[in-house]
Amino acid sequence: MRILILSLALLAAACGAPQQPAAPEAESAPMIIPRDAWATPTPGGVAVSAGYVLIANGGDQADRLIGASSPRAGRVELHTMAMNDGVMEMNQIESIDVPGHGAADFTPGANHLMFIDVTQPFAVGEEIPVTLTFEHSGEVQVNFPVRAGGRGH
Repeated sequence: MRILILSLALLAAACGAPQQPAAPEAESAPMIIPRDAWATPTPGGVAVSAGYVLIANGGDQADRLIGASSPRAGRVELHTMAMNDGVMEMNQIESIDVPGHGAADFTPGANHLMFIDVTQPFAVGEEIPVTLTFEHSGEVQVNFPVRAGGRGH
């Protein structure tokens, strides 16, 4: 009987104890995952190529692509394409946002990487090493296979 009374007393005390508020969940850092990267070949001495990639972000926090480089090009720029009065224009941009739990897709006719002053022609079947630089995630290494037909070809 004494054990039963003690158990009930402890239970009553626990029920009346103030509850601690749950700690807020911390926002997870960006988790950058490049997918389906590819670059165009550079036939006939052409010294520029375009690169495409889907950049997924598995974290809660947004990130921003702020640059790119490759040992195979003098420079790599971020570009976008848009129609202006029926004419497609290509413009360099400073950065591209990658939302939390979202993606930035680089596709033909839209956002893309421009490899400029290519040091050695990009041949179908080889892979071009690229460093993508993000505001929060830092540098991410990606190989861009050279394909004539695009993703999955």
